[in-house]
Formats: sequence, C-alpha cells, structure tokens
Amino acid sequence: MRKLMAGGIAAAVLTVTAPAAVSATASSTPSSTPSKVYVVHGLPLDDQGTKVDVYAGAAGAGPAAAGLVADDFTFGSTAGPLSLPPASYDVYVAAPTASNDGVLAQSEVLFSKTLAVPAGKNLSAVASFDAAGAPTINVFTNDTRRTGFFSGRLSIRHAAAAPAVNVDLGLYPFARIAPRLFTTRVGPISNGQQADRSVLGARYDVTVRVAASGAKVASVPKFKVDRKTLTAVYAVGVPGSSFGFVVQKLPL
Repeated sequence: MRKLMAGGIAAAVLTVTAPAAVSATASSTPSSTPSKVYVVHGLPLDDQGTKVDVYAGAAGAGPAAAGLVADDFTFGSTAGPLSLPPASYDVYVAAPTASNDGVLAQSEVLFSKTLAVPAGKNLSAVASFDAAGAPTINVFTNDTRRTGFFSGRLSIRHAAAAPAVNVDLGLYPFARIAPRLFTTRVGPISNGQQADRSVLGARYDVTVRVAASGAKVASVPKFKVDRKTLTAVYAVGVPGSSFGFVVQKLPL
C-alpha cells in the first residue's frame, strides 16, 4: 500500500484544493491556523473490497479538481496528518483504480461528503457507516494534551452501523475479581460521538453493550492503553457481520 500524506504531497494537495489558503507561519492569526487532519479507513466495503483511494478538494469544485490523499488505502489504516487551512472540503472515497490515470472521475466516486475544517484543531476523519448503515465520514477530535506520568488518554469513538452503546472498561486483572470496584462504564455513545477518559496506562477488559437493552455486542480482553499516548478506538462495521475495532495511537 502506498500512502500520500504529509510533507510535499500535502503541500500539493493544498495547492489543488485551496490555492488562496494561508500557510502556517509565525504571522498566522488564530483564525487562519491550519488543522492537522488524519484520515482513517474504518469502512469494510464487502461489495467493493476494503481497498479505496481517497481524494480531497475545495467544496464545490468537483472531483476533477480534487487532490489524492491516500492511494490503495486499506481497511484499518491511517494516513496523515495533512495540514489543512480552515475551509470546507469535499472528501471523496473512490474505487482503488481511480488514481491510475491521475484524474478523479465522477464515475469512480463511491461516495463523498463535505467537511468543514476549523482552525487550529487536531482531527481524524473516518470513512465509516452511519447508524443506518450508509457509508459516511465521521470527524472526531484528537485531544493530545498531556496526561499524568502513569496515564494515557482513551478515546472511544462510535463509527458503526449500530444504535447507542455503553462501554465497560474493566481494569485487568482486578475487574475479574471485583468488577464493581474496578469497572468504569462509559456512555451512552451514539454514532459520530466520542467519549474520552484519562486512564492508567494498563490493560483493560473492554465490553460493548447496546445502551437500550444491555445486550453484549463485542468484547476485547486485555486491551492495552499506553501511557503518554492517545489511544483512539473506533467501533466500526455492522453488528453480526463486519463489526470490529480500528485503533489509532497518537503521542501526547
């Protein structure tokens, strides 16, 4: 897989998508400070395969004016960060052959979404499903502020075709002995929402349940949260078929 992301490629994308954009310099005002944007593939496309191309361009300019962000992008992968000036962008998820001729055609677009990028943020744009099962792009905020020396930040992000969920975090192995003392419930979290917690850098038994009924959706035993790290866990896919988790880690 070849990823097109930061550095010269990002500069090329910005030239295509926002020719009048202001660069991040010492003279930049807070309202013009670029945001860091990661792109995450959390969309198991059974009929198209899990490999896609991702493009981005100025909102309304059309597919042909968009720049390539990620080529042959596979499920579970992360690209970026891109440095994007505050503006509205059309993001296109396309067939993996789209980049072969260097120009994105409308017929190659699987779906697209217009995203408003604010100034000075750290974001993850995730190709995923909405609650009803339609492909979409959800945007989540990456809180990269430092935590305590022995702790990290866990961000639970709902990007699955599922109703609101609760997530139980059981500190391993203590929660297996005394679950009421060592288990924390996070939620309810609906599609497109996130819940962040500063937690000890340790292992956790993670259980996802439907908020309305308490029915168990999935579990991950002994999931590791690293200290001084933002661990973003995306619930993706469709329960009963392609449901799973994608993990993104960023230093604090």
